Amino acid sequence: MNSWGTRFGLLLALALVLIGACAAADYRLGGSVVPSFYNLTISVFSNAAEPTLFYGEVNITLQVVGTSEVRQITLHKDAIDIEECWLYNESGVQVQPIDISQLIYEEATQQLTVPLSQALNFHGKYTLGFKYTGRIRTDMVGLFSASYVEQGTGKTKWLGVTQMQRLNARLVFPCFDEPALKAQFQLQIVRPSGYEAISNTKLLYTAQQGTDRYVDHFESTPTMSTYLLAFIIAEYSARGNVSDFAVLTRPEFYDHTEFSFQVGERVLSAYDELFQQSYASLGNDILQYATSPRFPHNGMENWGLIIYSDDVLVKVPGYTDDWSDKEFTIRIIAHETSHMWFGDSVTFSWWSYFWLNEAFARYYEYFMAHQLYPEYRLDEQFVVRQMQLIFASDAVNSSQPMTSPEESIQTPSQIGYKFSAIAYAKGACIVRMWRNAMGANNFDTAIRNYLKQHHLGNTRPKDLFAHLIDNWPTDQYVNLEQFFYDFTEQVGYPMLIVNATRDNQMIHVQQMRFLLNRGDGSDPDLRYTVPITYATNLSPDFDNLTPRTYHHRVVNILTISFEEQPIEWIVLNLKQSNYYRVLYDKPLLNSLQVALSSSSHSGVPVENRAQIVDDLFNFVLVGYIDYADVFEFMEYLSQEIDYVPWYATYQGLQFVAKRLTPNQLPNFQQYLSDITAAVFARLGVTWSSDDSALDVYNRNKLVDWLCRYQTRNCIQLVADKFTNDFEKPSPDYRGTFYCAAARSEPYERVMEFYREETNAKERELLWAAASCTRSYVAHYQNEILTNGSTVSQKTIALAQMYQQNPDLITPIFNMLAENITQLAEALDSWATTAVVISDLADYFTSREQLQLLQDFYDGNHLLFGQSASELSKALETVEQNVQWTEMRLDRLANYLSKRKDNGGQRSAQVLVMLVLALPMLLAWL
Repeated sequence: MNSWGTRFGLLLALALVLIGACAAADYRLGGSVVPSFYNLTISVFSNAAEPTLFYGEVNITLQVVGTSEVRQITLHKDAIDIEECWLYNESGVQVQPIDISQLIYEEATQQLTVPLSQALNFHGKYTLGFKYTGRIRTDMVGLFSASYVEQGTGKTKWLGVTQMQRLNARLVFPCFDEPALKAQFQLQIVRPSGYEAISNTKLLYTAQQGTDRYVDHFESTPTMSTYLLAFIIAEYSARGNVSDFAVLTRPEFYDHTEFSFQVGERVLSAYDELFQQSYASLGNDILQYATSPRFPHNGMENWGLIIYSDDVLVKVPGYTDDWSDKEFTIRIIAHETSHMWFGDSVTFSWWSYFWLNEAFARYYEYFMAHQLYPEYRLDEQFVVRQMQLIFASDAVNSSQPMTSPEESIQTPSQIGYKFSAIAYAKGACIVRMWRNAMGANNFDTAIRNYLKQHHLGNTRPKDLFAHLIDNWPTDQYVNLEQFFYDFTEQVGYPMLIVNATRDNQMIHVQQMRFLLNRGDGSDPDLRYTVPITYATNLSPDFDNLTPRTYHHRVVNILTISFEEQPIEWIVLNLKQSNYYRVLYDKPLLNSLQVALSSSSHSGVPVENRAQIVDDLFNFVLVGYIDYADVFEFMEYLSQEIDYVPWYATYQGLQFVAKRLTPNQLPNFQQYLSDITAAVFARLGVTWSSDDSALDVYNRNKLVDWLCRYQTRNCIQLVADKFTNDFEKPSPDYRGTFYCAAARSEPYERVMEFYREETNAKERELLWAAASCTRSYVAHYQNEILTNGSTVSQKTIALAQMYQQNPDLITPIFNMLAENITQLAEALDSWATTAVVISDLADYFTSREQLQLLQDFYDGNHLLFGQSASELSKALETVEQNVQWTEMRLDRLANYLSKRKDNGGQRSAQVLVMLVLALPMLLAWL
């Protein structure tokens, strides 16, 4: 080996040693010493400017629980500077002087070790104390600052807010920052006059400390995890009783919190009744909802002080008091309040079981909200907005199981990995599957017993499963341990392949794992224990969700027999209650289309109609069926008026519509016009006070799609309505209708609204809507290229122009390419310009468009410098997109062309009109 090789070998060996050392780092605390009580004082806001520092003192009551000799105490800290440290025994006698220079800090694990000169007594109690300095942060973790401009005075008002989850309590005070190391907390906040402090518990009293300084003393918390400690220092006012239930926000928002206050009262009372363990009995007298103008999440479930972003609790009339915003408020309040039981009272024992908190919170977010506010039909919406959403994430190699082995979740990044949609959305789907399979009463009993047994404790999944098993019906022949394992410790989910034989007297069901890409490294051989529910034309009962049987993972083919009388159609997975997809053979699929096209869709509920639509669009993605067959099946939609199936349809159409070539768009426009016959006849573009929440949602989707593809004279109808109505549309419709109107004459009016608007979020909405204009050259020259808009606004506007006008993608590209230097100057960056061009090119679908991009690259790539690589990647992507379009959409293109030549589905439209007219005819007769 030469000298270079020798040096390389030494470096490699050293690197391996370092890697091994990192791998061997222990991120978990030893557990030989555990906390039981924290007495914490935080001093903040020493001046009127933006706060930057805080001062802390903490005394931690500890107990030795290990059996081995304890000669050091290890806990967590991060980004705080220790100034003093002390250790006293139970009698208040100093154990030993502690020199802070002898403290050992491991930055990688964020562990602080206090070395001891003598061992601690077995089972002894001690008090470990620190005095320290910390930083009030700006990144919305730990203790951070936020501000708002006070209405009327224009003054900037500062506040301090905490966010301790996941590992951020250690940013505020030295602590044993693991969820299982629960303790009580007594908090004192030192703050200036004019401010108020709020925390998890009731304020005991306030004492003056020097000139214009006060100390707020709070009651001790229940025994809880460190990440649930919270406080806010602000100039807030309260709606309600701060000794019981209150909503706290800045004074100018007081009149806008009545709705959220009422929702909170209803939700809290409903959980008291459901869990038969009232909130007050959990150990905290008060529950407060507080807002923050800056917050990293919609809400955080701190016990007794749930902190929300302003948008959740504040409903401003004329801006955020529409159906959608109110639904958002209801769901988030239901979610966060459920955590008082799932997460705060009963907490997962380690982050690898994070779903034990979030699966239930997301489930109740929909189903408790549905119980209290049935007008939103959130039980139906759950299928399309949670299950069908998470199916995509759970069908790829990057998915993860709900439960991970503890040893695999240790580092901060690994813990962050568990904060995924799998814990929330899939977890909620699995909880729903269990509840429906075992029955609501059995499930509710199991949950009550689980919460009561583990109150103030920590759990693992097996603790939950024990109660589910105890209450599971004995007449269901299933290995429950295997059933639970299959959907919590395995990734992914199954698809059931359904075939009919012997003239529909025998149905064969086979399972396999559904994957969006079977070559991405995922294990295709995983199998699951699958609950089987079904309905047929002979027995169209879709309400009994108890499994008729289970498709056990070791069984190759499950057979369902109809010997006495053959069926015409069958629907598996009633109301998509269980976590899987269903692929029907062609004859069964054809019979389902007939059933869905019949009166009242043959009784098939909206969840199953949406399920069939979503499954088909996903099966076509992976090549199990062809797009022509899917679009032919979707002809049934010409008689569909419900929002939930249409939601699934629009989600499925997004991908394929984006891949249609310019020449194919007119035929797609005709198809879209035909299949929206019934829903357009019912909803149109005009709203009324009788519209339900889902009517509003449905009309927004309808107008968005019809106007984007210039179908059914949508643009002109909206323009006429916009011109004739002198008032602004209600907040329910502004985004959609402003966008639609801006495509024609009312564009100038939308821009006028934008210039006159003072509400920041409304201005964002108006800017994006105005950018839907088909007068793209004028908008580009007069608005986007000017200095009056930010770079962010410019990129939003450019994306809106081509995304909302798919037939204008080529001319918009040509406009940008004609003077690319001008665009780069407007965007202040060649890198940003490259991203804009790349994003636009992702909508290219034809060989002609590919050549346009190639010519642009050849003539301009040197201008982009290193960012030319972004354009090179775009060329590769467009080549792949064009190849995909040519390979996968040929039959679809022929189908759309032929149906247009044949006049579309005129007979279906006539039938729809007759069905819609029937009530009037009967009344006339």
